[in-house]
Amino acid sequence: MDRNIETEDIFIQIRDKLHKDTIKLWLPPYYNSVTGPEVEEIKQLAMNYSTSLNLSYELCYNTLQTLQSNAFEKLNQINRFKESGLATIKIKILQQSINSKIVTKEVYLSISGSELKALLCDDIKTPQERVKLISGGRIVKDEHTLKSQGFKNTSQVLAVVLNESVTNLNEDESRVREIESTKADTSLLALDDGYMQLEDQCGNSINIPIKERKALMVAMALHEKGRAALKEHNYAKALVFFLDADKEFSQCNSQLLNNVDNYALLNLDIAWCYLCLQSFMHLPEAHERLKKCEENFHKSYGPNLERLIALKGSTGNEAALFMRLHLLQAIVLYHQNERPTAKNLLLKANNELLSLKVDEHNVLALIELGYSPAEARLGLRATNGDINMAANYINEKRNAREESRRKAMAERIFKKESQKLGLCVDGKQYVDPNFLKILVNMGFGKEAARIALQKTNNIISDSIQYIQENPLPGPSNSKSREFLSLIEELIPELQAAGFDYSMSKLALQKHNGDVMRAAEELLINNGIINAKIENEPVDEVHVTNNEHERKLKELKEDALNRLSQDISMEDDDYLDLTLQKEEMFLKQYLALLEND
Repeated sequence: MDRNIETEDIFIQIRDKLHKDTIKLWLPPYYNSVTGPEVEEIKQLAMNYSTSLNLSYELCYNTLQTLQSNAFEKLNQINRFKESGLATIKIKILQQSINSKIVTKEVYLSISGSELKALLCDDIKTPQERVKLISGGRIVKDEHTLKSQGFKNTSQVLAVVLNESVTNLNEDESRVREIESTKADTSLLALDDGYMQLEDQCGNSINIPIKERKALMVAMALHEKGRAALKEHNYAKALVFFLDADKEFSQCNSQLLNNVDNYALLNLDIAWCYLCLQSFMHLPEAHERLKKCEENFHKSYGPNLERLIALKGSTGNEAALFMRLHLLQAIVLYHQNERPTAKNLLLKANNELLSLKVDEHNVLALIELGYSPAEARLGLRATNGDINMAANYINEKRNAREESRRKAMAERIFKKESQKLGLCVDGKQYVDPNFLKILVNMGFGKEAARIALQKTNNIISDSIQYIQENPLPGPSNSKSREFLSLIEELIPELQAAGFDYSMSKLALQKHNGDVMRAAEELLINNGIINAKIENEPVDEVHVTNNEHERKLKELKEDALNRLSQDISMEDDDYLDLTLQKEEMFLKQYLALLEND
């Protein structure tokens, strides 16, 4: 049975006092190898500590007895390991809606992760597929030995049972596969800008190498899945997703991770899960993750948040992240018995919390105006609670992101279209699609126009002269067929952006093949164009290609729908912290340090 925080407080103080006084309870005068514990000596020590620590004598005495018993148990485990090679592994079992419990297993470190899982699952009567083991901040791999994964004698492990309800077994088994499904779905969509696009905090597109892009997007999708579980207070499930996201982030280069806040936020969320799960054995890991988080925040936002202020004009919402960071840092320090420093940080976090609170009546007023609860809270925090300024702030943010995304989409479409037309002879630029359309609309054949622009490095006047001097075989005035062929080649660009095949064709015909204007009208009209498709000859190759595109699009749509069930599509959703649980922990730990 885990100790609660109040009981843990006593253990922290007495354990630290023993360490400072260099007292070893397993040695004389507190233990006799013949007669056992020296009760009178322990009673006297309890009396001394009761006075110096201002604790009750009974609590001190009981705690010293427990610590002495634990010390002998650990010594026995060390001796057994030296003699037989059997390592003692403590496993903390986390099941939703059930109090956690700890079981102990004696195993050889040469066994695999799946063998350890099998031993545990026999005890708790749970299928192995529904259990994830966590050690050293990593998911334990089934196929590798414990030793190769860093296990040692007296290692401590978390066992997360994903949904314990027997009545919903089929549903639970599908949830167990959720992580792998998330990875597969994200991998399918990662390289298609029409479905998933990397953006900075203003909505501008970010371009990075393909391999890192895929890893980063999978990591971010897993992180979002974990956040969805976090909102449901399913901290065990969230932790599993977060640690898998951490593994994916590790495939990205350190420079990338240092310059974006995604990895910092993940470390913050992992430490938050450890606190909510009351997993004190992970405090050393939480300390390291919070250190990385703070370093990343300083690099992303600036040491004094100057980069953040320059970017967003305020620090109101990111201040919630710093408040949680300071709270977690204070709690880690508290458990290290650094009580004065912990108290100062808790008081700092408390002041930050008070400044972040918003009037719920103002939140409701903004919701009535059509804004989401998250937008309302974030807007009010950014404008110090002013409703009118918050509404303007939200609208400005919406418009800025919309404009950035529209611009990014136009640039992506133009780039793809240019690359498809080929490099010019200078080797530095691609054929300009807009110049190609001008020549086609003048009556020149599309292929003749493309070659001419290629040969003349996109100089239109020279291209016209080149076509006249180097005519291609066949009629050059077949504008209709050439134009329709051009339309067919442009349609996939709009489909990649998520628009319907027929609507894309209508928009392109309406705007004479101008893909930018077509995309803009589709965006404005939610993908619906009121017009008729001109009659055109049937091309069996196009029909085959369109069928392939249709099936691929269906696969991507299904993948997107699965991801969308949990992943928030709302901008800055990660900043929308209600701060209720943070306030609870603040009060709890401040109460423990009240008399310090």
